[in-house]
Amino acid sequence: MAEKRPVSNVVVLGAGMYRYGIYPEIPFTTMGMQAVQNALKDAGMDWQDVEVGYCSNANLSNAAGHILAWHIGANGMTMTNVENASASGNSAFREAYLAVASGAVDVALAVGVDKLRAYRHIADQNQKEIIKAPTNTAMMRGFAERAHRHMREYGTTVEQMAMVSVKNHYNGSLNPNAHYQKAVTMKEVFQARMIADPLTVLHCCPWDEGAAAVILCAKDIVHKYTSKPCPKVLASACHGNAEIDPLVEMTQITASKAYNMAGIGPRDLNLVEVHDAATIEEILYYEALDLCPMGEGGRLVESGATAINGRIPVNTSGGLLSMGHPIGPTGVGQIAELLWQMRGEAGPRQIIKSPRIGLAHMVGAGGVCFIHILGL
Repeated sequence: MAEKRPVSNVVVLGAGMYRYGIYPEIPFTTMGMQAVQNALKDAGMDWQDVEVGYCSNANLSNAAGHILAWHIGANGMTMTNVENASASGNSAFREAYLAVASGAVDVALAVGVDKLRAYRHIADQNQKEIIKAPTNTAMMRGFAERAHRHMREYGTTVEQMAMVSVKNHYNGSLNPNAHYQKAVTMKEVFQARMIADPLTVLHCCPWDEGAAAVILCAKDIVHKYTSKPCPKVLASACHGNAEIDPLVEMTQITASKAYNMAGIGPRDLNLVEVHDAATIEEILYYEALDLCPMGEGGRLVESGATAINGRIPVNTSGGLLSMGHPIGPTGVGQIAELLWQMRGEAGPRQIIKSPRIGLAHMVGAGGVCFIHILGL
């Protein structure tokens, strides 16, 4: 076994996706295979080069990763299935990173794939209702309560929350991998069906399916596969299972760990992808990540700082609100967005000045938080 590598000697080599959406007739293996094959092509390597894989999903069988690997082809690699609620994809990425960082392997795969458990509502509701959260769930009621609390304590407005939706749906309209590729207006956000006051359906992430994959490898062998710039994993941090606020404080603690590990501060970030299952979440995480002072999140989005060409672009992919939240792939898809932005390959949503340091953040069921920082 090779010697343990420093954090910065593990890089992201390539990424691939299967567009998020709703695909009743398409098996998860088809989506997963395409994402992996796209990632291998992006990385300049073959399936035989992959030594270990981690497959994240929340709605499939406990052997989904093994089934997917067999469909791609037997190559002697081991595949481990990972489930960790919304943070499943981030968990798979961390396991792949640890496998390379430990020196156990040189090349590792993180792949996320998921299907909806049921296709109710599809036959009798229009497309907007299908892809946006169709019910007043306990989770959305919880986000609505947080929204009201933030409004009372800091003067945050519903208009500022709606600006998050408009921003992310615009970003998603530029992303060929996004589920919801339609920009929306403030008027549309306000007039959409109410889910949990003050959150209309356009304040909420969709339910969907899809796949995402990324390849990690040891920095010293990158030259064997590609000449493209490959960002290093500067930090892989997590925290959970503590008697604290399951969103804000848990994110603050994880962020502190990640910043210390990477040797940077929030002002060094050029790009951020956060868990925005509801618009208020993105505002809360602006503050928890110290992108702005506590209570200033609403004013940050209003200022335009988090737009694609703002001071600190957030959710250029469209975020969960527009790109989608198929759960298993979500966190892996965030890493793909960081990679493509840092390579200048994000197409019409490309940040004008290609970012050099990016952060990906997800919370899983209020019990765990993951933050990864990549840097060129």
